[in-house]
Amino acid sequence: MTTAVTGVIGGLALGLGIGYALQRGGFCMNTAFRSVSFEKDRTLLRAWLVVVAINVVGVNLLAELGLIGTMTPPLYWPALLLGGFVFGLGMVLAGGCASGTCYRVGRGMLGSWAALLGFIFGTAAMDGGALVAVQENMRIPTIEIAGSEPTLFNLVGIQSSVGRWVLIAAILVPAMVYLARAPKDRFVIGWTWRKTGVVVGILALAAWVVSSAHGRDFGLSFTQPAVGLTRWLIAGDGGGVSVATYMFVGVPVGAWLAAVIRKEAMWRIPDARTFVRQLGGGATMGLGASLAGGCNIGHGITGIATLSVGSIVATFSIMLGGWAMTALVFFRATRAAEREMAAQTRTAEA
Repeated sequence: MTTAVTGVIGGLALGLGIGYALQRGGFCMNTAFRSVSFEKDRTLLRAWLVVVAINVVGVNLLAELGLIGTMTPPLYWPALLLGGFVFGLGMVLAGGCASGTCYRVGRGMLGSWAALLGFIFGTAAMDGGALVAVQENMRIPTIEIAGSEPTLFNLVGIQSSVGRWVLIAAILVPAMVYLARAPKDRFVIGWTWRKTGVVVGILALAAWVVSSAHGRDFGLSFTQPAVGLTRWLIAGDGGGVSVATYMFVGVPVGAWLAAVIRKEAMWRIPDARTFVRQLGGGATMGLGASLAGGCNIGHGITGIATLSVGSIVATFSIMLGGWAMTALVFFRATRAAEREMAAQTRTAEA
């Protein structure tokens, strides 16, 4: 069996599994990040931390054993700061991050279909499209450490294997303590956060193995595959199509299978205003992701697994953008409720 065929089969199979897990666990990092400041339920935040922990340990162990290669995202800080923030704004408007949008597409939510379409065109416009000059210029200011992309390891001058694992332990132990103290789930629809985190984490780690086996030294991502797929469909340029593309294509299909099995798949049509908002939110996500060189998956899981400073910056920028848009939405909703209450009061007094 040729490498190309195994790439297609392996990528699609892994994408199906990831989509299935995202749907069963309701894994959306928009909700996870929002819960830090606006919600008491931090279920998905805990699931994300489990995913990150599995991948930080797994990726560094596999790399140390020479089983995979690792590409560390660069620290082109203006693009990361602005791109991440713009992505965060967009994921709130779209009603979900890149992973949340993809699994909701499989459930038949047409608003998420609009968000996914917007995401694909947004990435294409920024990466090789009309806005490519913006991307190129904002990626010029780049910070390196001794000619390499900054990681937490070289940032503090750690070179030995023992030192690397001491730093990893120093980061992950507090997170594990936090997870161990989590309250017991009261109402669970679908998988628990523990199961979701473990399954998504293992599958995301497997994406590194499958990708590395096919000459791609990076794990799960949605932004680059979206760009590559768009170029192939529009211009016939298959240069960007890789095993990651097949993973990306498989995700909504896997989510659909999970929804069908659980009898949760049905077409849901939003009102026109919501449809347009989600389309615009998806396009905003795509622009931000392409500018930053990755989305909540590429930076927030895969890039962070290498302890890339650039991915950490991008992830926090995504959080800030999400918090800013959520605060604006809450503010507008509060003002609208106050106006409605005032109108009702005036009517009653009249």
